[in-house]
Amino acid sequence: MNPLALAALPAETVAALRVLPRLTEQLDEISASTRALPAMLDAIEGVSGDTEALPELQGAMGRVAEATSPLDAVARDISRMDARMATIEDAMPVLVEVQQHLAQLPETMESLNAGIAGLSALLERLLGSLERLDGDVTHLHETVQPLGRLADRIPGGSRR
Repeated sequence: MNPLALAALPAETVAALRVLPRLTEQLDEISASTRALPAMLDAIEGVSGDTEALPELQGAMGRVAEATSPLDAVARDISRMDARMATIEDAMPVLVEVQQHLAQLPETMESLNAGIAGLSALLERLLGSLERLDGDVTHLHETVQPLGRLADRIPGGSRR
């Protein structure tokens, strides 16, 4: 362009012409930035189609919730069973120890039976000895009784 030709143009037109290269750059940037918009629009329309199934899905989820509601009771039962099993597990060492002692119970019972039998024999012998002692004391009493009567007749002998 001829520099003299620019001088003949009005100043506003010259100012507008000077801005044109910058406007071209900005339009190129805008074009590059908005190239993704058609794909985004397609994706948004796809989302719209996908959301149409949500009411049906909500109904299906409600049916699933109803169908699985008994599982809550099962889970509570399992939790209670776990607690009981833990209690049994905690008691196992004591139960094992008791079982070991129970295994020794027949021997202990035999020993006790033998001890009771021996004690019974001793008590029978003691009873026999007590009966003999009773007889001896009765005999001694009968033997000493006349001496007591005699001692009562002696002066000063009634002071027992």
